[in-house]
Amino acid sequence: MFLKKIIFIGTYSLLLLGCSQTALYDNSMVHEANVTDTTRAGEILKKLPAPEQKVPVVVYEFQDQTGQFKDNGKYPDYSSVVTKGGQSMLIKALIDSGDKKWFTIAERGSLKNLLQERQIINMTRNQYKTPDGQKLPNLPPMIYGGLMLEGGIIAYDSNIATGGAGATYLGISGSTQYRRDLVTVYIRAVNVQTGEVLLSVTSSKTIYSASVDANLLKYITYDKLFQAEAGFSLNEPTQLAVRQAIETAVYSLIMEGAINKLWNFRNRVDGKKAISEYLDLRDRKISPPERSNSKKKTQDQIPNNDNKDQNQ
Repeated sequence: MFLKKIIFIGTYSLLLLGCSQTALYDNSMVHEANVTDTTRAGEILKKLPAPEQKVPVVVYEFQDQTGQFKDNGKYPDYSSVVTKGGQSMLIKALIDSGDKKWFTIAERGSLKNLLQERQIINMTRNQYKTPDGQKLPNLPPMIYGGLMLEGGIIAYDSNIATGGAGATYLGISGSTQYRRDLVTVYIRAVNVQTGEVLLSVTSSKTIYSASVDANLLKYITYDKLFQAEAGFSLNEPTQLAVRQAIETAVYSLIMEGAINKLWNFRNRVDGKKAISEYLDLRDRKISPPERSNSKKKTQDQIPNNDNKDQNQ
């Protein structure tokens, strides 16, 4: 009898294990790998009007400068609170700007590997010749940047807003909690020839988390207690928030450069419209009277070539 119980428990445990594995990989909450979705900031960046000519830039590093680690409240966790892939996100944002029409980007993140590979190619071409005995051509020169982009993820503020609510009635209870964090990125554009800092922009993105819990506690009989719990939580991915902050910073960098006449849009009409939309977005926190004055002042700052075109 005892042996039968052991066999029954073992078989039942194996069945539960198989069901749990099936439920883990075969349910509506699990999706196959796919291409990362486009963010709203990325869509705005991609739809920017084209410039008169591409801007050559280099990015050596774009690191996490917060120095913060994840806090789970139970044990030390030495994982960084934000992603270490800021440079990759920045380069992707630069490539997508204006549907790949804004920047010419020279690789500098893996410069050592790039130079080593070029050295191997040069050595091979010097040692060998073509089938007809001709010398193999040398590699073309590497491109260089007119602007160097520096900066990083400079701040991560936790619990800038927290709260919740709950209620209990006759053994039935429920509660909800929320939390908001804030991540900030910083980018500056440096003139490679002179070392002058031409532009400096920052952008921030909130990270929202929420949870809902429900509990049921009830006596079925005087000596039998029934208890049930359920809940779920939603957490905005930190890497997605960092990506949106970087894309917004690149958008701001382009528009501030256009306002300061560091570069121009190919289509002046589309350029004026893009600058006006950017200034409305940038100055959205000011009062309505100040906004109208700001917009009037902005239209004076935007170069108007209508008369010039008529004279020509």
